[in-house]
Amino acid sequence: MMSHIIIKLSLFLFLLPMVGKSQAVADLIDIAKNNNLELKALQREYEAALEIAPQLSQLPNPEVSLGGFVAPVETRLGAQSFRIGASQMFPWFGTLDAKAEVAMSSALALRERVASRALELSYEVKAAYYQWYELDRSQTIIRRNLNLLKVLRQLALTRVESGKGSAADVLRVDLKIDEMEEELTILERTKDKPLADINQVLNRPLSSPIRIQDSLTFTVLPYNKDTLASYIRANHPMLRLFTMQQETAKRKMALNTLDGKPAFGVGLDYIMVTPRSDATPMNNGRDIFQLSARVSIPLYRKKYDAKEREEQLKIAALQDRKSDTESLFLATIEKAYTDHEIARLRQGLYTQQKATTEAAIRLLTTEYSTNGRRFDELLLLEMDLVNYDLKTLKAIVQSQLAKARIERYIAF
Repeated sequence: MMSHIIIKLSLFLFLLPMVGKSQAVADLIDIAKNNNLELKALQREYEAALEIAPQLSQLPNPEVSLGGFVAPVETRLGAQSFRIGASQMFPWFGTLDAKAEVAMSSALALRERVASRALELSYEVKAAYYQWYELDRSQTIIRRNLNLLKVLRQLALTRVESGKGSAADVLRVDLKIDEMEEELTILERTKDKPLADINQVLNRPLSSPIRIQDSLTFTVLPYNKDTLASYIRANHPMLRLFTMQQETAKRKMALNTLDGKPAFGVGLDYIMVTPRSDATPMNNGRDIFQLSARVSIPLYRKKYDAKEREEQLKIAALQDRKSDTESLFLATIEKAYTDHEIARLRQGLYTQQKATTEAAIRLLTTEYSTNGRRFDELLLLEMDLVNYDLKTLKAIVQSQLAKARIERYIAF
């Protein structure tokens, strides 16, 4: 237990820098946890399940019977007029408590579904936000480079006006400017998709705007994989759910054993006797009180044997599902580490290539201004510069997504 606390504290401390830098994401996640309808429904289902245990811990309802005689039954002390009785059944000792424990165990399993869905919501918000962020920042990059192209166009136009340049150079720049302006329009429309995903999860109008509070930077993965795997095995709600469902199955087996025991009942009947008028025997018209006892004997055992086998098979199936889910989680984490490393390598490459490209652009700009040569190469390098900026942005977002996929399995 202490080791789990230490692991959880370590993971929390590692996450503090992320929370500080991505407050916008944290705010959206808080809204989702408070407003998401699916999460609310799961929470209410859990709360409803908690109310089942008190229902099952009660004795069966007592039975009251009332009867009259079509023809009075004559006895020595008078005629029996009507009968009223009450009875109560009692299950085997501990049966009611066992039923309540089964219900409570099932309810607690539903609580793990709530926690698991909350983790999924956090990941869905992050994934959609990072997608939206990439599109929005891509527009910023394109606008910045669009301004550079306009400067380059003015340079080409100036040379044409001075008789030292070619009008074709101006047309080439115009084509690129038109292309980038169209790309801006496409990106603006594309942003509607992740925006709708975010707002749907947050249960608010799909067109509600969001804003960027901070710029994302390339993130690191401060987790030890072995420690992370141990933590997930012990703490992930879905894995705990399978464990609790297995415990519920075991409780059902214990309850099945108790159900196979006899049940007992006691009763009391009162019979009203009308006094005789033709004679006066001792205790004439004395009413009758009758005590009764009953036993329900579960003679047919096949259903109890079948129930035992059913729960045993459920336990085995849940263990298989738990192992498969755990394997899926760890495989996803392993792939996230790989994606993060690829993003790191690409960011380093693009940063280096961008620096080289900027140096080449400065040289070619000077050469073109001087003698009007190599304009095609200059224009191509300007477009390469845009691509390197966009690729660097994608690498940063990919690093954040890789971290989000790992944190998808970390519960706090």
